[in-house]
Amino acid sequence: MPDQATGLREMAYRNREPRSSMRVISVTSGKGGVGKTGFTVNLALALVDYGYRVIIMDGDLGLANVDVACGITPRYTMQHMLAGEKTIEEILVSGPKGIGILPGGSGVQELANLDRPRLQNVIRNLGRLENMADLLIIDTGAGLSETVLNFLRASDDIILVTTPEPTSLTDAYGLLKTLKAGSREVQVNVVVNRVRLESDARAAFERLQTAVSKFLHGSLSLLGWIYDDPLVSRSVMNQEPLGISYPQSSANKCIQWIAGSVAGLCLRPPRQSSGVRGFLSSLLRTL
Repeated sequence: MPDQATGLREMAYRNREPRSSMRVISVTSGKGGVGKTGFTVNLALALVDYGYRVIIMDGDLGLANVDVACGITPRYTMQHMLAGEKTIEEILVSGPKGIGILPGGSGVQELANLDRPRLQNVIRNLGRLENMADLLIIDTGAGLSETVLNFLRASDDIILVTTPEPTSLTDAYGLLKTLKAGSREVQVNVVVNRVRLESDARAAFERLQTAVSKFLHGSLSLLGWIYDDPLVSRSVMNQEPLGISYPQSSANKCIQWIAGSVAGLCLRPPRQSSGVRGFLSSLLRTL
């Protein structure tokens, strides 16, 4: 399965058509501690190998840690842009393999309180991301905060990271239930992390899918799974992404395989992408 990653990357790169609009993907989880940020960073690295230009926005504005996972200490954050002190180009940090990182800062909620000139400045700045990357991946905070829900509702696609643990699945269902209430339909793709066997991943997904189908009258897509791998913890301690420090590890090979499926979503999106400006318009309507 993951051994086919090289061939899939070459095929995806050859077949990739230029996109007129950046696609916005939010990565989320029902609870913390499921490996969401590490997955986000390594997914971005794998997508670079498929020929995509990728920017990660650290949407966990209270406990921003994408920069920590990459061993980077940024000088400026999103807060500086919201305050009108810095441009998007000045806060954007270059990470491993050239991925862009927008470091988190206190409150995108501040968007709701900006005066018109500063709001226009923020929209102009974020709008320039359209020319910088093909994909914007948002690493949201965990849980049910309004900020997280607003990001999810405004995104083109959602990747929900869970583990087979009952508490993780229960919290994932709670997130989906809250998201379902009063929002438009958004495709939710599930990644089951820290599994010993493929059967464990499929069983966990089936439990979640059964609950969603029965009580929320919805459906989910299984995007893939990641094997429990001690090298993940080692890379976290070294503050170096798994895809850089241990690219041949079993966990990273799984992420490369998942990246192939994500590239497929971008090649054949389930609905038209509205780009970063559409994302901003949807986000501002929720504030």
